[in-house]
Amino acid sequence: MKIKLLLIIAFIVSQLISCGETESNDISNEFLDKLPSMEKKYYTLIDLKEKEIKKSTDMDESFKLGKELKLLEEEKKEAITEYVAAHPLKKDLPFQPLPDTKYTIKKVVVNKASSSNLNIKFSLTINEDIKGKYGSASKNLFIYFKAIDSKGNYIPKSTTVATNFKSIKLVAGTEYEAFGSWQNKATRNMEDFAEINEVTRDEWEQNKKK
Repeated sequence: MKIKLLLIIAFIVSQLISCGETESNDISNEFLDKLPSMEKKYYTLIDLKEKEIKKSTDMDESFKLGKELKLLEEEKKEAITEYVAAHPLKKDLPFQPLPDTKYTIKKVVVNKASSSNLNIKFSLTINEDIKGKYGSASKNLFIYFKAIDSKGNYIPKSTTVATNFKSIKLVAGTEYEAFGSWQNKATRNMEDFAEINEVTRDEWEQNKKK
């Protein structure tokens, strides 16, 4: 059993080497470091393995490939967890706000990074009372946003929303924090990430699946 396990691990390592995508060759982004490149690398390997499983018609081979897939997924989680622990993403993220809002976004940072998502924190000040449907103070604020690359292009799968699920009256002078996440289907496209753009709810509705 131990020999079989070692053979599976050796196979995965050989795939990483043959692809020329070991960590030393990962692309380093100014703000997100090597996280997007690592996500992209493992997505490619996992996708290839899943396709092998789908094509397999032999039960024993499918079982073997399934074990290799599980090991690969575990390796991804461990590698990214160790990487972000050793390389915290501390830089403020460039941000382009919408004009004429009733709040000022002062700072945008990575709140937490993992192998499944990248959690973003928006720190802001409410400048004017934000009222709800019946005139009372609103208790929730939604920040819709997307990621842009260095050429000004939209990064696929990055349109999402940030909020705070605590009930906080949004009156002038309130300090507020909103949290939103990019899943790895977005972060693997962010090797050339340059900034976050705030968008309207309508644009979010149109692009949240793109």
